[in-house]
Amino acid sequence: MKALTSERPGFQDWIQAARLKFLPQGVMPVVIAGALAFSEGTFNVANFIVAFSAAAAVQIGLTMFNDTLDYVYGTDCKPIDAKNPFSGGSGVFTCGLIKPRQSLMVIFGLYLFALMCAIYMALDMGWGVMWIAIIGATISILYSAKPLRLAYHGLGELVMLLGYGPVLTAWGYFVHTGMVSWDVLLIGVIPGLCMWTMILINEIPDYEEDRAAGKRNLTYRLGPKNAKNLFIISLVVLYAYILALVFSGVMPPLSAIALGGIPLAVMAVRIAHRYYDDPIKVAMANKLMVIIYSVTTATVAIGMLT
Repeated sequence: MKALTSERPGFQDWIQAARLKFLPQGVMPVVIAGALAFSEGTFNVANFIVAFSAAAAVQIGLTMFNDTLDYVYGTDCKPIDAKNPFSGGSGVFTCGLIKPRQSLMVIFGLYLFALMCAIYMALDMGWGVMWIAIIGATISILYSAKPLRLAYHGLGELVMLLGYGPVLTAWGYFVHTGMVSWDVLLIGVIPGLCMWTMILINEIPDYEEDRAAGKRNLTYRLGPKNAKNLFIISLVVLYAYILALVFSGVMPPLSAIALGGIPLAVMAVRIAHRYYDDPIKVAMANKLMVIIYSVTTATVAIGMLT
């Protein structure tokens, strides 16, 4: 473990801070929206590349921002070797690899890059791109930052469902079409539900740390056992919702291949039910939920291409 020093962080330190295993949560709504635009004949290659890049920058920036604030607020105190690798922070601060000030400078650069991308697309598709982006950016910042700190007051899970679901998907669609439809909002709920469910299972191993720091998220309010039960219910709702969109004609029949993630969900449920009170052993359920997110959103996007 590196002691606190004045050394500059290395490339691997920044990769650790970025937590790239969570990158799909920031870009897959844009991919789903792009697939829908492609199926309608309105796909804009240049805007898709720019939107994808901006979404990736915001996702990495938000991950680092939450990590930084959790460390500053005293929520994230464990060293990396004592952590569940899919919950809590990256460990770069507790291990002295990166200082909060250094992290904030990189975060500012990532958000500035995303802003430049949004301005470019606004000039092409209209300033509606900016308004939707502002909503998303506001949600991402107020999730952990004062004065609201939504994640600390039991609202973080809901705003992430909205921000990483309908809002981001609508933005990803607007950059192709210059409009938002009810169908794209309904489809956008899918990655939002995936995000909601992932946050729930990721909060469970952090229960003791969050309680000590006064981070009153849903798991703090419900307790680990009830949060685990809500996680299971949320997975059931996710797949029922996908079926409902297919049967209602909002999504094409091929989108039902997203149900192929159900065996993974069953495995995650079994592990969560058995080990919800063990922060280390429940890690496999956290890992499976990361995979479920990617499998579900990728297959929905594939289904939209028909």
